Amino acid sequence: MNRDDILDIDLRSIFSPKVWIVIVAIPHTLFLVIVPILQSEVGSVEFQNSTFALLNTIYLGSIYFLTSGKNQSRMVAIFGGSVFLWILINAMITEGSDFGISAQLTPPFIYKFSFSIELAPPLLLWGLLSLSGILHWNEEKSDSESFENLELTEL
Repeated sequence: MNRDDILDIDLRSIFSPKVWIVIVAIPHTLFLVIVPILQSEVGSVEFQNSTFALLNTIYLGSIYFLTSGKNQSRMVAIFGGSVFLWILINAMITEGSDFGISAQLTPPFIYKFSFSIELAPPLLLWGLLSLSGILHWNEEKSDSESFENLELTEL
């Protein structure tokens, strides 16, 4: 076993999609669903946003409980990546969000990127969730396929 194999094993074990679903679902549900629903009035914009965020919690729970192996990894990568991109795009198009990208198109080609530090935690969580799915994208067998093969070999 060479050094690259050890690095690959460590990365893949740290980025288990099931674990990262839980890591993302808990703070997402607490801070974007439960707290806002309890603190806002029914029909307000905050209430509507928190009930919409509840859909993400339901999606995460569905991916966690109803899928496994390759299917789960791919759904995690796609769902986590799409939420990550939604956060970025929403920050870009919202006025006053302290998000900016600028470029100088003449030499020395200076590029500047700035965003609000408030975006860091959700971007980090959703980005790592997506990365966990990408790292396990082509798993050889899902849990159910392994179980079926085990039963067939015992017969």
